[in-house]
Amino acid sequence: MPAYHSTLMDSNTKFIGNMALLPLRTQFKGPAPRETKDTDILDEAIYYFKANVFFKNYEIKNEADRTLIYVTLYISECLKKLQKCNSRSQGEKEMYTLGITNFPMPGEPGFPLNGMYAKPSNKQEEGERGPGLSSSVHTPQLM
Repeated sequence: MPAYHSTLMDSNTKFIGNMALLPLRTQFKGPAPRETKDTDILDEAIYYFKANVFFKNYEIKNEADRTLIYVTLYISECLKKLQKCNSRSQGEKEMYTLGITNFPMPGEPGFPLNGMYAKPSNKQEEGERGPGLSSSVHTPQLM
């Protein structure tokens, strides 16, 4: 079984460090462009998760592959948390807690693959990570 690579790179893709800022299929506004195709990077990461998670060595062909690896790491973290849960409601609470706590970004202490990822090269790129991602805990905004 071969390792799968992202197919979402195109000539208009923006970068943060050496990761691709890929479109997402969402109703929420953020730094990533809106997805117009049937699949986005999250769909790809979920679809290829089982095959890609078993590879010790993974050849990175482009910046979208780094984004795919990052999302795969996050999915692994979610599954580790869910494995300890006894009920759906406990699992939902764990996912909410994980969603509002800091998951290390490339270049930050605690990120497991800092050798493969570049830090954002300037403050503008750092800002495109999204609000609150560099703080230790970000809280939901009340409307």
